[in-house]
Amino acid sequence: MAFTVTFPSTSPPPPVDELGRWLTERGEPFAPDGEDCIALRALPIRFVASPGHASLKAQLEITSRSPVTRMVDVLFDVSVQARADVVLAGVGEVNRPSLWMNLSDDQDRVRIAESLARAREHGQHDEIHKRLWSVVALQRPGHDDRWDTTQQRIVELVEVGSGITLEQAAWHSEEPAIGDVIPVPVHGSIHILVWRWLSEAYPGIAESEHTLH
Repeated sequence: MAFTVTFPSTSPPPPVDELGRWLTERGEPFAPDGEDCIALRALPIRFVASPGHASLKAQLEITSRSPVTRMVDVLFDVSVQARADVVLAGVGEVNRPSLWMNLSDDQDRVRIAESLARAREHGQHDEIHKRLWSVVALQRPGHDDRWDTTQQRIVELVEVGSGITLEQAAWHSEEPAIGDVIPVPVHGSIHILVWRWLSEAYPGIAESEHTLH
């Protein structure tokens, strides 16, 4: 999944080429990636400056093998260099632990999706699903949580008009109506919890060579 981090500041950020040289000196080499943009060679991070270098943002790609802790460290090192805060799109201003939790939860979402695909290939999908949802139900009693195969994430099924307003529902479904039941993403660290269980209960399916972040 792609994430965007911005670095709002009262002072102009460093130009991306200057930022790239600074990163290289710190052991993170880069390559130009179009005008006013650089891409790190060892991490899935692109730094983009707006026209006139008025602002700086980072675009991240999280995969099952992304070094999340290292990525977070780089972003906060850049924030210090840019004399700026760190703002995660859709979340707001974040500190180092909060950013790590957000990125790690999404990484574990990806790992779960890949594991469930392997479980289907090996005929273990139904067994794992049954046990997996008992773990989720214990964490979130009273919620109708499911694995959404389209979004590849844990969602809660809620009724428009009672569990969610029509205005809020429009963010999650096209043309929702009162009485519709729609899937709403479950936020927090639910995927981290599920991956912890899955990686221990089914290490072969979960690819045990993964390190836990």
